[in-house]
Amino acid sequence: MGRGLRLRGLDPVFFISHLIFLGLSYTIYLAPHIAPSTFPYFGFVPIVYPLIVLANFALIIFLFWRRAPYAILFLFLSVGLYFPLNKTYQFFGKKVETAPDFKIVSLNGQYLREPGFVNFFNQEKADVVVLQEVYWRNEKFENLKDSAFADYYHEKHSLIQVFSKYPIIEFKKIFSGEDNTVGLAAYADLDLGKDTIRLINVYLEPMFIDKKLVKETVSDMETAEANSIVLKNKLTKGFLQHESQIKKLLPYINGSKHPVILAGDLNAVPNSYEYQQIIYWLKDAYVEVGKSSGTSFHDFKYPLRLDYIFSSDEFLPTRYEVRKDVKLSDHYPVIGYFKLP
Repeated sequence: MGRGLRLRGLDPVFFISHLIFLGLSYTIYLAPHIAPSTFPYFGFVPIVYPLIVLANFALIIFLFWRRAPYAILFLFLSVGLYFPLNKTYQFFGKKVETAPDFKIVSLNGQYLREPGFVNFFNQEKADVVVLQEVYWRNEKFENLKDSAFADYYHEKHSLIQVFSKYPIIEFKKIFSGEDNTVGLAAYADLDLGKDTIRLINVYLEPMFIDKKLVKETVSDMETAEANSIVLKNKLTKGFLQHESQIKKLLPYINGSKHPVILAGDLNAVPNSYEYQQIIYWLKDAYVEVGKSSGTSFHDFKYPLRLDYIFSSDEFLPTRYEVRKDVKLSDHYPVIGYFKLP
C-alpha cells in the first residue's frame, strides 16, 4: 500500500469505528420492517436519523483532512444514506402539469388555542379539511364551524373533525381511546357524484413528551440519565400503542372498495414502522410531488415530519405544501392537491 493510503497511529481505530458507525447507520433500511412488539428500540433510529447522517458526513470531512483517499471511499459508501432522507427533505419532486380538481388540508389544531383559524380556512377554500386535537364542544369550535365551514358537511369523532364540500354518505369510527389511549381514527365515504372516495382521518397516539423534559435531558447533566429513561419509556410505550392502532387501521385501507385518501397526524416520522405499514398500500403525496422540507412539527428545535397525506393509486398528486408561514399551532398545515379518479 502506498504511503498516502497507509494507516498510522490511531488511524486504524478511527477507520474501523467509522466503518461500524456507517454499518449501524444503514439499519434505517431495517427499522421500518421490525414491529415494535419484536424489538421496540428500532423505533429510535428513524427519529435521530438526520443527526446520524450529519455525524457521518462530519466524520468524512475529518477524514479528508487525515486521509483523503479513505474519505472518498466513505463518501461513496454513504450514498445510500441519502434515499431515506428524501421522505423528509424532498427538493426534487415530480413536476405535474395536470390541473388539480381536489384540495385537502390537514392540521393538528392544538385545541384552537391561537387566533386566525377562520381567516386561514376562508382563504384556503379546500374541498376537504381534516383536523386533529380539535374538540367540538366549545365556543371556539362553533365559531370556526359557523364561519369557515358553514357550507360544509361535518362529522366528528372526539378530537378529530372532518369537513367536506361533498356529501358524507358513511362515517365510521375506526379506533377511539381503547385501553387508556387517546389516539383516534375514523373514515368518511364521500359522494363525488360520479364516484365515491374514502377519506380517513388519523391521529395516532401522542408520545406526551414536553419541551422541558427534552431540554433538561440535553442540557442538565445531573438529570440527563433519569430524563433519558423517562424519554425512552414514553417512546417505546408509544411505539407499541402505534402498532396496535395501525393493525386496526389497515383493514379500512386495504379492504376499501373505494379509492382512499388518508391524512392526519401520525405522531411518527418517515422510515418508521407506522409509516412503512401505510406506504405498503398508499402513496405519500409529499414524496411524489414535494419540493421543500416536509417537517411539520415545529415546537422543538429539532423539527419533525409528523403530518401526512397519503393516497391510493387512483389519485394523481399534483402539488404538496407544508405551510410554514402559518403558525396556528405547534404543527404546520399540510395541503395536498390531487386530480380525482
